[in-house]
Amino acid sequence: MTVGFFATLRPIVGGKTLEVPFSDAMTVQALIDHLTERIPGLRDAILDDAGLLSRRVHVFIDGRSAIYLEDGLETRLAPSQRVDIFPAVAGG
Repeated sequence: MTVGFFATLRPIVGGKTLEVPFSDAMTVQALIDHLTERIPGLRDAILDDAGLLSRRVHVFIDGRSAIYLEDGLETRLAPSQRVDIFPAVAGG
């Protein structure tokens, strides 16, 4: 699975994209947990104090915002899907 990172998250991740090992049971939340364990500094950039996805970032799956998917962050991913994480833009 390919995860893309945009603009201000790139210095933390060290690149534009990252290949992530995939398990059949991977949800969006499991992917985020995997990434924040693997990449120092990413947790503070994308999670809030409660450990939930911060309003400062957006997660898109194949170009569609995860918050609009039926199961939200519990949506099951397929290995062929592309996940993009990028900072929210102030004012819209």
